[in-house]
Amino acid sequence: MIHQVQNGDFTLRELEIIFLIQQGNTSQEIAEKLHISKFTIKKHRENIARKIGSHGKKEFRRFIRNFKA
Repeated sequence: MIHQVQNGDFTLRELEIIFLIQQGNTSQEIAEKLHISKFTIKKHRENIARKIGSHGKKEFRRFIRNFKA
């Protein structure tokens, strides 16, 4: 079950990553655009999933698709 979250629940970097995922970028593409490692993107994605209470990729994708910044 996805928790109710607000923009303030995320760091600026997490919001940036959410936006880039919404635009269809892969983790590798995001890493290249932000000049950080793919591992760092993975950690940000894990933190986002934890904050929203996501327990799978399907829930995570649904949240990303519906999130409005």
